[in-house]
Amino acid sequence: MAKRVAAIYDIHGNAAALDAVLSEVEQCGVDTIVVGGDLAWGPQPGLVMERLMSLRGNVHFIRGNADREVGQRYGVDQGLDDGTAEINQWCSDQLTPKQIDFLNGLQEHVTIHIDGLGEVLFVHGSPRSDEEAIRKDTPEAEIAAMVDSVKQSTIVCGHTHIQFDRTVLGKRIINAGSVGLQSAARGACWVLLGPNVDLRETAYDYHQAAEQIRQSGVPMANDFANHVLNPPTDGP
Repeated sequence: MAKRVAAIYDIHGNAAALDAVLSEVEQCGVDTIVVGGDLAWGPQPGLVMERLMSLRGNVHFIRGNADREVGQRYGVDQGLDDGTAEINQWCSDQLTPKQIDFLNGLQEHVTIHIDGLGEVLFVHGSPRSDEEAIRKDTPEAEIAAMVDSVKQSTIVCGHTHIQFDRTVLGKRIINAGSVGLQSAARGACWVLLGPNVDLRETAYDYHQAAEQIRQSGVPMANDFANHVLNPPTDGP
């Protein structure tokens, strides 16, 4: 059982955004952290993994689709485009064997009982797949099949990089947004749970972050930097 839970999703190798969020999380007096996937696919994979793996206390990690792709070096043979494949393999090359093993060992979901909310299911994409998106405007008919077998009344997800809190077919579905590649937001997004639901947006120095990204050596560095400087209004 937890009283206050911080759910941080879709960090995507943005160390500056992660540090800002972790600093605010510490000030909120949380007793549990859920890291909801897509940790290292981005410009600073090694630094982000070092930060996350050093967290102490009650911390749960969920696998995102990008974690699987980086951990297993997915490429064009797995149906990816050249750019995504190049980033996957570059990120994998930046990680230590221990960090790779950590990514490959992540669980698909976690359930936590939170004061005021009851049993909450945390997934990356949807309860069926870490690649399946639940968006703020996904039709109820599409969501029905995704949540049909879910017993919990509250689901926390990510993957789309845009925060929302909506109720569909008796299920409260909360998207934590993205820490490192946010859309429709200026700051680093996450959610504080218990006893209420508080969608958070943490300010950070995105100009400095963009400069660090440009110097990181990641393929398509300018695209990553421009995303941080000018977040799109729609998610991926």
